Formats: sequence, structure tokens, C-alpha cells
Amino acid sequence: MRKIITSKECPSSTALRERPLVASVNECMHFLKIGRAKLYQLLAGNELESYREGRSRKILWRSIETYIERRLHDETRRRNRGGLSDD
Repeated sequence: MRKIITSKECPSSTALRERPLVASVNECMHFLKIGRAKLYQLLAGNELESYREGRSRKILWRSIETYIERRLHDETRRRNRGGLSDD
């Protein structure tokens, strides 16, 4: 018999509820392990969604996650291609 796991028992759903919707520039840099210049390149290239809150910039966590998923997808496609042409 399979046990149904409730949201209270699922650690990932707990983590999602506790995490804020946005990250600061410093939090994003730390999470992605990139420098300030690279982060602002990603912002300027619309790779990450952000907005200004007073004098600070806030970056949406969902856009950080989407960026990572997109990079992983692109890397997988690159590796699977293995130098073969698309012909």
C-alpha cells in the first residue's frame, strides 16, 4: 500500500514556502557563484527578471531557477550533439 505524503511531510514544499520570492544582488551572486559584472550582464541581457525596490535591485527566484534549467538544457543539447551536424 502506498503512503500519501502531505505537504507538511515533504521537505521540498516546506523549503519553497519558506524561501522569499526575490533575492538580492548579493544573494543571487552567491547562489549562482558568479561575480557582480556577470550578474549585471545577465540582467542587461534579460536572462534574469528583476525590479528596483528603492535603491536596491530584487531578482525573482523563479527567473534564477529558469536560467539554471535553460543552461542545463542547452548544455545537454550541446553534449548530445557531439560535433554531429543537424543535417
